[in-house]
Amino acid sequence: MSTPPEPSVPHLAERLTAYAVLAHDPAVPGIAADYWAKSEAHYRKVDAALTSCVADTPATARPYADVLADPTRAAAQHALREALAARLAERPDSADQLAQAVAEADRHIWIDYHLGADYTAQAPEATSPEAPEPSAATAAPVARPRPDGPGAVRIVIPFRDRAGGLRTRNLLACLRALADQEGGPAHRITVVETDSEPRSREILADLVDDYVFARKDGLFNKAWAVNVGVVATAADTPYTCVLDADILVDRHFVARNAERLREGDHGAHLTFRWSLSLDEPSTLRAIALRNDDAAADVPESVLRGLLLREPPGGCVWVRTEVFHAVGGFDERYEGWGGEDDDVVARLGAAATLLRYTDPLLHLNHPRPEMTRDDGVPFNAHIEPLSWAPAHGYGDREKFIAATA
Repeated sequence: MSTPPEPSVPHLAERLTAYAVLAHDPAVPGIAADYWAKSEAHYRKVDAALTSCVADTPATARPYADVLADPTRAAAQHALREALAARLAERPDSADQLAQAVAEADRHIWIDYHLGADYTAQAPEATSPEAPEPSAATAAPVARPRPDGPGAVRIVIPFRDRAGGLRTRNLLACLRALADQEGGPAHRITVVETDSEPRSREILADLVDDYVFARKDGLFNKAWAVNVGVVATAADTPYTCVLDADILVDRHFVARNAERLREGDHGAHLTFRWSLSLDEPSTLRAIALRNDDAAADVPESVLRGLLLREPPGGCVWVRTEVFHAVGGFDERYEGWGGEDDDVVARLGAAATLLRYTDPLLHLNHPRPEMTRDDGVPFNAHIEPLSWAPAHGYGDREKFIAATA
């Protein structure tokens, strides 16, 4: 097996700057607590080596201090990259040691960092005076034309937004992107809103093929919401896509993934290896490009965000028969965490499950609570992989009956 080539000095400077951000940006621990726990020691190790490298030279110490003072400021990061590249070119021994530290850490981290060369934190220019920026009000798609027949693809989106805020904005952007698809089979869209009342019915009813309201107060239950959508609307559909409401897809998303299932012999797949969780300026720019400017996709060069390594959810494509064979999602999972890991593991046990390497853009929104008040994960009591079709699934009246 050949040894991978040594990274170039500019690339090494870029990676070291990324580690400075990962070690010091408070957004990193908040994006995924379990991923942070597995990665933190590796960030700290590289950052400690970087601190030693820059400490004795003002030309590198100053931009490094600027990054630590504000890890979100792109200009400070570009300045640190340039200063590091110049210093490392003069000190090849230090460069070799730092390159080894980065290579070792890269093997273990579960959260990485992306800063596009053309990223700017400035809000995108308005496309018209009436639409100063994408919002729940201005980003609404026109009524969706209904395809004839059941279609080959059913896209099921679970949803709740009690504030009518960024989650709603993101869902509308998602729906506009799904309405702008080229080629591929007919696809139908189901949004399942679970709440104490149908808050979003009027906004969504004309934008999707099926709006399903499933009454449930208390913690959000994504697993149950997905099952309700599949059972209620995907009976005659060979392929199902479970899509989070905060994912912005490209124009060929449906055609590409339907073909993968049609031409392959696998039972399910995830479209990505790294999910890019965008900051708010990148989210606004992505929505403006994809929705308002009708771009086929969003170039990563204009984006900034945190990369999550192989998360289990967000976008899962599955043969509908395989979904039913495993009993759908485990409806005992409530609140944040665990349901995606569980269903992907059960799908993989029942049929071949693949991962592709498409970009996955996750739009910004407030982070949910990840643990109960006592610090214990919401679903720590559930035995993974213990759900089966015999439990019954997708009962729209389940939580009404339970509280009656």
